[in-house]
Amino acid sequence: MESSVELQSPFSYAVWPIVVAGCIAAAAILFFLILKYIRFRKIKKNTPKIVVRPALDINAIKRKYLTELAGIDRDFNMGKEDIRGAYQRMSQCIRQFVHAVTGIKVQNYTLQDIKRLNMPMLYALVAEYYAPEFARKSEGDVRNSLDKTRSLIERWR
Repeated sequence: MESSVELQSPFSYAVWPIVVAGCIAAAAILFFLILKYIRFRKIKKNTPKIVVRPALDINAIKRKYLTELAGIDRDFNMGKEDIRGAYQRMSQCIRQFVHAVTGIKVQNYTLQDIKRLNMPMLYALVAEYYAPEFARKSEGDVRNSLDKTRSLIERWR
């Protein structure tokens, strides 16, 4: 049977828009993967590593910094040091102690960098120093902070 009706040719899409969309999606995925890799390397690079130093005489190091704390206490009691100066010296003392024991240059770190070290006692102590060190009018309990610092140094292993 013959029919006089002609069938319409099948509907087709152009291929080039699909190829372009695929290339754009692949480029976007590649871009985000490269960005993530760069950030991962940057974080890994900035993560401090604790260096284990051989044959440290921890007791001698402790004595040195406990003597320095006693000097800060003496100067504060005699009126040679104000609250801000005492807190700055305490911060410097504890940071140098941690550097001497662990090898980490904590004296160059901000409070957030210290938080990333996973040393909660050091972080709490330095956080306590921040307000009196940087406030317009320094207020703080120097003797209590000295006792906390002394206690941290004595308990360090």
